[in-house]
Amino acid sequence: MKRFFGEPATLWPSLRNRLHVYVLPDDELRSALVERQRALDGVDYCSVQPAEYLHATVQQLSRTSSEADPAAVGRFLERLGDLAAATKPFEVPLGAPVVDDFALGARGLATPEWTALLDGVRAAAADTVNAGLPIPDPPFAPHVTLGYGVAEGSGERIQGASDSLGGEPLPPLVVSSMHFLAVHQDTERGTFTWDTTTELAFGG
Repeated sequence: MKRFFGEPATLWPSLRNRLHVYVLPDDELRSALVERQRALDGVDYCSVQPAEYLHATVQQLSRTSSEADPAAVGRFLERLGDLAAATKPFEVPLGAPVVDDFALGARGLATPEWTALLDGVRAAAADTVNAGLPIPDPPFAPHVTLGYGVAEGSGERIQGASDSLGGEPLPPLVVSSMHFLAVHQDTERGTFTWDTTTELAFGG
């Protein structure tokens, strides 16, 4: 495992209030993920993402809340509201947590519903809140990160500890709403947090 903070996705000019759209896990999934975070007990080179801030990124945007034009934010929220109203709730099955070069996380497959949500959010952002700037790459797949690498260390150690926990398969990521929020990055603790969110519930 390597340090995640310093990778392109984390190179924000300001570490506070970077605009994002997230899906947040329901209580059942959050509880199951917290149990799986026990694999990180005693590991000093991987952070533990706080339970209340576990999330699945739909899209990172290129501006902070203070940089974004309020009128553009309003138009973006209108577009997100239309997208939410037209989207039926769906589920993304998640596999057991796996270690990659930079994190421990639970991954799902990019279902057609997830891809349509991502494409809709990116299109809404491109000519509103993200207009005039390149939009960051989308996430590689739907995933919830349990902890981020803060230094070099053994990924095999973490994977072994995670696998040894066993237990029931993880519940799915229930996607019944999305959240527009301003995210804070703590590069020392290795966490992402926020103050408030605007939730847009799906209708369909």
